[in-house]
Amino acid sequence: MEEQIASLNMPPAMIRGIEVLVESGEYSTGSDVLTDAFRVFLEKKTLIGTELYRRGQVSLMRASEIAGMDFESFKEVLTDRGIDIRTATPTEVELEEEIEYLGML
Repeated sequence: MEEQIASLNMPPAMIRGIEVLVESGEYSTGSDVLTDAFRVFLEKKTLIGTELYRRGQVSLMRASEIAGMDFESFKEVLTDRGIDIRTATPTEVELEEEIEYLGML
């Protein structure tokens, strides 16, 4: 279901640009222009998050935040794009501590 935004303040040059796109027939309405612009913006955020993660420059959690997505949805995007999800490899000491902890339960 679509919702309406009551108002949006924009510079006159942007408003004129939207008007030109509608007048040219490229879009039916100014709302269509803004909807498309926002869709592209969200795609770019996802691209930035996935690329930074792929390069190993940010953690999985940080990449999902950059993309503006919840953790599980972002993992699905990575999988869909063929990007391996890295998992932290515990050190030998961490493994021994975990085994000790589990033995106490």
